[in-house]
Formats: sequence, structure tokens, C-alpha cells
Amino acid sequence: MSSSRTVSALVFSRKNIGEADRLMAFFTREEGLIKVIAKGVRKIPSARGGHLEPCTQVLANITDSKHGLYMGNVETQDYFHALRNDPDAFIRACKHIALFQRLFTEHQAVPELFDALILGWQLYPSLSQEKRIVMDAAIALQIVQYAGVMPDMRLWGEGAVQDKNQKVIKYLSEHPDHAPRIALSEDDARGVARVMNDLLARTVVYS
Repeated sequence: MSSSRTVSALVFSRKNIGEADRLMAFFTREEGLIKVIAKGVRKIPSARGGHLEPCTQVLANITDSKHGLYMGNVETQDYFHALRNDPDAFIRACKHIALFQRLFTEHQAVPELFDALILGWQLYPSLSQEKRIVMDAAIALQIVQYAGVMPDMRLWGEGAVQDKNQKVIKYLSEHPDHAPRIALSEDDARGVARVMNDLLARTVVYS
């Protein structure tokens, strides 16, 4: 017997299947990443298709069946208009989605990441480039931490031997909620970005 429920979800990605359907990747607070079939949403008269853009928060009715999960009614909770109107901010949000999907499988509930992504999507458009880099690092660090592939920060050393950019990243790994309040110079922000890119490259390669 099938059962249905209503979930709040972040739209991560979509893939066309069949003649008029889409396979949706939803990230929910309670269930983590779920793959849901949205039947008929590519038909021109469909009122549901417009709600299913990536980087949208939706309220969706999900039905379980022996063939998988199917989406019924759906409505937009937050379209994140400011994020979409800012190409740089939107790209940053999409990069975090790609990192999450690279490191997590379905049905791993991580409510802290659900909340962190929403906060990031809300704040990005109002942040300077330097603060966006800090926010990037804070969100990415949470993703790799909860995925269980965080490098051992102790290998970076302590005190004067520790690079100042590594200090920022280590601090963010312990206090990600402080990211919006951290102010860096343009050069320091670029340095943090370089160290984070190296960390993520090694994390993804060895995960």
C-alpha cells in the first residue's frame, strides 16, 4: 500500500526522463537526499514545473510506492530571487549542491546542512566578495565534516608555524555560524580560497 507525506525540500537538480517526466533530486531536513519522479511536469499546461527550478525551496507531496517516490502537488516556499539575480552567488550555491551530491548518498538526514544551505542562499547576495569566500568555506567545511571525510586539521600544526589562511579555515570548521561576521582583506580572502580549493580537491579525490 502506498503512503504519502508533505515535505519541505531544497531542489538540488532535475533530469528529464520519459516523454514528460523529470527525476528530481530533493534535499529534505528529515530524510536527506531523495530522488523523486515528477510525472507530467514537462507538459506545457503543467502548473508544477515552474516550482522545480534548482536552488528553490518547495513544499511537496511525496507518495511512496513499490516503484519509487512520486511527487504530487508542489508549491514554492522560497524562490530565492536575490540569489538568482546574482550570477556569482548562484554559481556558488550550485557548487555546494555538486559537492553535497558527490559525497552523500540518499536518505542521509543532515538537518544542520539543510539549515546552513538556506542561510547561505539567503545571505550570499548581500555579502561582499571577501565574505562570500568565507561563507563558501564555512558551508563546504560543514559538508565534508558531516560526510566524514574532513582532513585532520592537526596536521597543519599550531601557532606561528600554521599558515594564517589555515587558521581561518580551522576556525570556520569549529565555528561555521561565525562566517558572516569574519572580515578579511581581498588578499587574505584569496588565500583562504586557495587553501580551501586544495583541501576540497584532496577530499573529493580520496573520498
